[in-house]
Amino acid sequence: MEDDKTGSNRIWLGFIGGGLLATALGFCALDLAPPAGSPVFGVMLLLTGGMVSCLAGAVGMAGMLAWVPGMADEHADHSR
Repeated sequence: MEDDKTGSNRIWLGFIGGGLLATALGFCALDLAPPAGSPVFGVMLLLTGGMVSCLAGAVGMAGMLAWVPGMADEHADHSR
């Protein structure tokens, strides 16, 4: 398990996957909602939250979020 290089990226892949799912749900809600009664706040929350989650996952995979508690220790263990 110590040689597993994908273990540290698994959480960031989860962030990206969750963000893609939330963004897709936002776009589906935008397409399916009637024009007069569209849930604007819910759609906006899904779209922006999904995109921010994808961005956080991409930045985390690039190694720029080592300051997150618990991730710095894991990063230090893999540097050996």
